[in-house]
Amino acid sequence: YDHAVDVSIHLMMLGRFLSLPERDIQQIGLAGMLQDIGKIKIPQEILNKPSALSEDEYTLVQSHVASSLEMLQEQIEFTTEMLEIVACHHERHDGSGYPRRLAEEKISLGAELAGMMDVYCAMTRNRVYNPAVSHQRALEALLSMRGKQFRAPLVDQFIQCMGLYPVGTLVELNTGEVGVVIQQNKVRRLQPRVLVVLAADKS
Repeated sequence: YDHAVDVSIHLMMLGRFLSLPERDIQQIGLAGMLQDIGKIKIPQEILNKPSALSEDEYTLVQSHVASSLEMLQEQIEFTTEMLEIVACHHERHDGSGYPRRLAEEKISLGAELAGMMDVYCAMTRNRVYNPAVSHQRALEALLSMRGKQFRAPLVDQFIQCMGLYPVGTLVELNTGEVGVVIQQNKVRRLQPRVLVVLAADKS
């Protein structure tokens, strides 16, 4: 549930940043909330397995896409575009995704955004098989996927949207002082407004 809410909120935030129409923002938010609902049909011991999945187990996990579609296509508020997002949010720009190994323009904008937010939000949350990483580490990981799993301009736009240093982030300045980010700089994203809380000697 927490992951679904995370994905939904991040999708709507990014949609607004990209100036998508309000209807599209609502649609990607709802699709993001429910895109993994088919996982309720997968045994918990597989979803929460701390070690690597076997080939059969991985195939079963991939089946959640079809299960999600089966559950959602009967809902009148789920449009064709939203079902497309659910169907393709695990597809990747370079064709390495699943279930159909689609690539490039065969993946809709909404589906690619949903996939990117799914990956980002999963990395920043504790999972049985991987501890959460910081916002910066998650963005670094997305940067390594730039131009491969995800279109380069979309990764760039997400980083612009989030800022490398979100409000509340502790940073050490090159002077040795420690500060907390209190405001984004919309012109120079690498230079947010910082409140210094520790001197260079850490007093």
